[in-house]
Amino acid sequence: MDFEQTARTYHKSRMNCAASVYKTFEGVNRAHTEPPRPRGEGGKCGAVLAAEKVLREMGYTDTESFDRDFLALYGSLYCADLRGRLSGRCNDFVGTAASLVEKRLEDPQA
Repeated sequence: MDFEQTARTYHKSRMNCAASVYKTFEGVNRAHTEPPRPRGEGGKCGAVLAAEKVLREMGYTDTESFDRDFLALYGSLYCADLRGRLSGRCNDFVGTAASLVEKRLEDPQA
């Protein structure tokens, strides 16, 4: 399954960023509950929040490495920063978040 493309497709269908990433993993995430609210934790990007939640629910305890990888690519984890500096790229954030989750699911040491 191409998790990145699936997340991008959900987002293009007008699903919000957090729901797009979270729904992408509903078939592999047995603890699947509700997606987080975008900007629900101090303004953090919804795609980031959803990716962190998926990882935690699937037993991956090191969400900080996810954050570091996302931060290295985009310079921030916060919606206002991302949308302010990189306007119009929310679909990229969604796709990247899904891709980074997939990488960790394939190789938990990543």
